[in-house]
Amino acid sequence: MKRIITLGFMATVLVFSACKSDGKKEENNETNNATQTTAGGEEQKPAGANQPKEYKVTITPDSAILGKKKEALVKVKGATAIVLSDADGKDNGIEITFTLTLTNRGKIGDGSYLHVDYPNSRLQLDNGTNITHDSGSGYLEAQPEATSEEETWTYKVPAGAKPTALNLFMDETRVSVAVSLSEK
Repeated sequence: MKRIITLGFMATVLVFSACKSDGKKEENNETNNATQTTAGGEEQKPAGANQPKEYKVTITPDSAILGKKKEALVKVKGATAIVLSDADGKDNGIEITFTLTLTNRGKIGDGSYLHVDYPNSRLQLDNGTNITHDSGSGYLEAQPEATSEEETWTYKVPAGAKPTALNLFMDETRVSVAVSLSEK
């Protein structure tokens, strides 16, 4: 009787361990199938047939110094550009969003609170026009020796035009950073 119980227990343990290893094999197969790589080592992404067209945005330089005392450092942390279109597929331009921070280089006690306003910024286009912001999450604001939170500023570029520069203004000074778009 003890042998039958012992053999039954051992058989149960073997069945459970076999089931566990089958589950791990299936998980490994799913993981391997999800991250197939090309010969170049880049991961393949699923076909983007149902996604809006995007551009890669390059900002040069990625920072600008503003102010009469050169006390404000604006850094462009990133940018995204998405093609806009209507229900019929007609091109309505590009929506470009910049993520920025402001570092106040003034010393505590000597410096003062700084802010750079998105309503005062201008996006220069390749057709020679300048456009104002469409929306923004907030002003860039920083106390002396501090960096602001990340803020996003959005511009809507009309159809047929491309951005060439982002112009920033503060304390009667102006600085431009070059903006270029390329296919993803």
